[in-house]
Amino acid sequence: MKIIFQAKLLIVGSLIAYAKAGGVADSSCNVGKQASLDAEIGTTTANDDDYGEPTNATSSARVLYQAPTPARKLDSVGGEMGVAQTIDVNREQEIYEKIAEARYYMVNEVNIEPEYDAVRDICKNKHESCAFWAMLGECEKNPNYMKLNCAPICQTCDFLSIETRCPLDPNAVDALYPGDITKMFNRILTDPSIQQYQPTIVSRPEYAEGDTAETANYILGPWMVVFENALTDEEADRMIELGGNEGYQRSADVGRKLEDGTYDKKIYAGRTSTNAWCQNDCYEDPIAKRLMQRVEDITGVPEPNSEWLQLLRYEQNQHYNRHHDLIEYQKERQCGVRIFTLYFYLNDVEEGGGTEFPALNLTVTPKRGRAALWPSVYDHDPNLKDPRTEHAALPVTKGVKYGANAWLHQRDFKNPHREGCN
Repeated sequence: MKIIFQAKLLIVGSLIAYAKAGGVADSSCNVGKQASLDAEIGTTTANDDDYGEPTNATSSARVLYQAPTPARKLDSVGGEMGVAQTIDVNREQEIYEKIAEARYYMVNEVNIEPEYDAVRDICKNKHESCAFWAMLGECEKNPNYMKLNCAPICQTCDFLSIETRCPLDPNAVDALYPGDITKMFNRILTDPSIQQYQPTIVSRPEYAEGDTAETANYILGPWMVVFENALTDEEADRMIELGGNEGYQRSADVGRKLEDGTYDKKIYAGRTSTNAWCQNDCYEDPIAKRLMQRVEDITGVPEPNSEWLQLLRYEQNQHYNRHHDLIEYQKERQCGVRIFTLYFYLNDVEEGGGTEFPALNLTVTPKRGRAALWPSVYDHDPNLKDPRTEHAALPVTKGVKYGANAWLHQRDFKNPHREGCN
């Protein structure tokens, strides 16, 4: 072992000398996407993209950094590993060592071992300061960013495989198993603590005992409940205020799959609303906390399984075309698929803005304090999308519409999201 270690030191030493002599300074191999790291190392930004029509939802794995930058460029080397690295004149020896170690790792491990076959071509340094930051210890201090964007320097090419960095837990407990959706809605109809929210069934799989097609005041279809008194005027006003505080941005859908297994966002003309995410200060707000606890009390789904509340604003003529809330690729993610949507209407809309379910010939009209709850999955298979709950946010033809969306998952959403695993 000592001989191998000494041999490695000799190789690293020769690589340092090679780099200093001019070595490979070619940046033409820069196939990595330049990370916009000029902005900030170490601070997690809360508002990502839309989580699931969305979602890369800036996963914490893409967090930007606020880090020192090199004092003065001496040279640029390491272009064969992605973006050529800037050499700080004040720390050149240490930076050259990091680059040399990265080269040794790439040549003697990544380019040889079969376990790297799937990530070998995408393992690139994506910023010119990767070696400088690694020299400062950022691979350990800010692993979610550095392991993805400076993988050769941090020696974490295996981390580029989402299966490696985000393994599924075979012992994870799902929120729903076959038959649990019916159990939940029956509990909602009978639990005395929930009756204060005035639940009304608008759709159910079969007629209740004693009901017929002539007497039933609901349709046959997937379970769906409308609550007439789901939140108070004070709570509605506060959630609108919190949305403004967080800052509304254009809503987005799930885009293309990226090299690291995550997805970027897609903005398109079929979805024209704006939204904010109830994170950071909003998440700690007493009224927001009260509302999230209510979501758990009504559904029985643990709060960590819920995404942060999506606070929505639809101005005149804004809409969201027919879509489904379930995101297929999340079947293979730690959070699991979205299983329920609980949508709170925060204001009275002058005209338009209903939530339409075309397959059910059903539209829920916006009304301050009202909420609608529906499943995204089948009761007999709660990991399988139920297409009957496709829906659309109809255009607001007069006034403005505010809402709050709670999306609930099969398993913990929040902790995997912080690790960039959703």
